[in-house]
Amino acid sequence: MRLRNSLALLVSLSASLALAQGSPETAAHLPSQAAADALRSAAGTDAAFIAAGLVKEGSKDDLATILQYPTDEVVVVSLTGAQVKQALERSLSFYPQPNGSFLQLSGFEVVFSKSAASNSRIVSITANGARLDESKTYTVAMPANLGRGGLGYFRIWDKSKITKTLTGATLESVLKGKKYVETSPRWVAQP
Repeated sequence: MRLRNSLALLVSLSASLALAQGSPETAAHLPSQAAADALRSAAGTDAAFIAAGLVKEGSKDDLATILQYPTDEVVVVSLTGAQVKQALERSLSFYPQPNGSFLQLSGFEVVFSKSAASNSRIVSITANGARLDESKTYTVAMPANLGRGGLGYFRIWDKSKITKTLTGATLESVLKGKKYVETSPRWVAQP
C-alpha cells in the first residue's frame, strides 16, 4: 500500500511541476492558495499549508476538484515559529525551479531574496500581520500526508506534531463548492 501511495505521489509531483504550481511567482494566482484559506477557516487555525505536489488542475468553481487526494483528512499540526521558518526555507529550496514541496500559504506572508543562497532566502515572515515569533507555537492546518512529514517535511516535523484531526473532514468535504478567489501574494520576491 505504501509503495502504491509513493508511486502515486511521484506521479502527482510530476503533474504539479508541469503546471508550475510550485513557484512563488504563480502562488497568488492559483486555486491552491484559496484552498489553503478554506482549510485554515475550517480548522480555525493560525495558518494552513498545502503542498504543490498535492494539487492538480481542476475547476475554479469547485476547489475540491484541484486535489490529488481528496479523501485525505485535514489535520492540525503545532509548529514553533522556528519550524515554520525552516518549512518555508525548504519550500524555497529549489527556487527558481518549480517543485512539488512548495507550500501554498494561508496566515503567513513571506518576503524572500531571489539572489540569496538556499536555506537563507527568507528576509521576513509575518503571521497574521505580526512579525513571526520563532519561539511561539502556531497551529497549522494541512492535509494529513503533509502533517505526517510527507514531501521531505519529516526533517522538520512528524506525525507526533499532529494535535488534532478534524473529525469527518476530508479535503474534499472542506473544499466542496468553494470557489477560487484571487488574493494578494503571500510570497514576495526581492532581487
